[in-house]
Amino acid sequence: MTTTRRIIKNASVVFLGDNVFKVLTVILILFIARYLGVEEYGKFSFIISFTGLFFILMDLGTRILIVREISQNKQNASRIISNVFILKLFTSAIFYVIIIAVSIFLDYDKEIIYGIAIAALGIIFDSLAVTVGSVFQAFERMEFPAYVKMGRILLRFAATMPFLFAEQGFLPVLIIFVIMQFLNFLVCLLLSFKFFVKPVFDFDKKLIIYLIKKSFPFLLSGVFVTIYFRIDITLMSKIAPQIFEGIYSNASREAVIGWYSAAYNILDGFISIPTAISAAILPVAITYFSESKEKLKRIYTLSVKYLSYLSFPIAIGTTIIARSLILLVYNEEYLNSVLALQLLVWTIVPLFINYMLGCVMIAIQREKEGMYILMGNAIINIILNLILIPKFSLYGAAVATLLTELFYFSGYYYVISKHVGSINLFSILIKPFTASILMGVGLYFIREINMFFLILIGAFTYLILMWAMKAFSEEDITLLKKIFKAKT
Repeated sequence: MTTTRRIIKNASVVFLGDNVFKVLTVILILFIARYLGVEEYGKFSFIISFTGLFFILMDLGTRILIVREISQNKQNASRIISNVFILKLFTSAIFYVIIIAVSIFLDYDKEIIYGIAIAALGIIFDSLAVTVGSVFQAFERMEFPAYVKMGRILLRFAATMPFLFAEQGFLPVLIIFVIMQFLNFLVCLLLSFKFFVKPVFDFDKKLIIYLIKKSFPFLLSGVFVTIYFRIDITLMSKIAPQIFEGIYSNASREAVIGWYSAAYNILDGFISIPTAISAAILPVAITYFSESKEKLKRIYTLSVKYLSYLSFPIAIGTTIIARSLILLVYNEEYLNSVLALQLLVWTIVPLFINYMLGCVMIAIQREKEGMYILMGNAIINIILNLILIPKFSLYGAAVATLLTELFYFSGYYYVISKHVGSINLFSILIKPFTASILMGVGLYFIREINMFFLILIGAFTYLILMWAMKAFSEEDITLLKKIFKAKT
């Protein structure tokens, strides 16, 4: 199978798995949000976010390292995976105790602490499952985790709904979440052992020390990324204003978190696009780095181009239909999420590209520079949140997210330009930006029509405008033909 077809196949299965997962998750969240109400949903969202802060510590930054090490030496896969499991089982027990201790120290309600204790178990199982998922990625067999992910969300959906209908609160929903994480880990483990690696259970002290040293930059980077993505909700639980003039009054912080999480969940649904592409390209990019810098730059340039072509129309289109989208996915109780969504959705423009930049940074082994950028990212995000949340509530958190993502892009782009080569961003971005603006102006005047018709009209208009601007080069058309051949 050619490299192009391999990337297309892996990106397609990841994209399919992620999108089925995201669609069903959005539907499930719709029911969770509707049946729990904004405050209970806020508690649920906070618990998932708070425990997620500790995920990377349990993961130890080994996920990307495993992909790189096994991609370069598949014969050593069994030893690597077995020793990572030994290491993780030990550290997970320690961090579980730390999570509970921190939640008690921060003086959260007993109900919240019980929820954190439950959800933290799910984080352990998720961390172990991610280790197995790294094997699938290293062997470029992304269909395995994609199918498991689809099965998991279907089971979770079926198991959660009866508790929601019975109005049992958020704790049973968390218990179902943990059970599904455990089953996900178990199935992934069985598939990995059957098709790729065999458990050897040999404790190799030298290998473990090597893995810890090599994964440390990834661990630090992961800590900074996690802080960036999750610290806003934790800070809101302590400093969000309960009165924001002109928007809401006497709202609990759980409600504020519920509104913000509702908007963020829609944004999260779009992330499957760059996730699928970067996950498929990473092993190839690693190979290209050792074989051909020119090939690496080409795949980097094309990926940035396609991702920007997708992100601009999504950002503008979502801005226009935000109110209708919130009402469709949730209900009127979540109308305060509309402005947050309109702000947050603009993060996908740098965010889509940043996924690819992160992939290239790993391939060219610039983890140290990446770590410094991510450290600055985390510090800036914390400072911005501390300044903006008390003044502007959830909308301040949304602005902080957007500004931080732009800083993230600037740092990664600088490093990659220095070591791989710069690309003409203006020539790449100007056409999708212009076409999206023109599309948005047209949609604004007909925004009251049915949302689904609005989306179809917007997509058709955007494609026509891009075609008229000759945004698709001969190289693009050639690649599209290869995609068609790969599918047929």
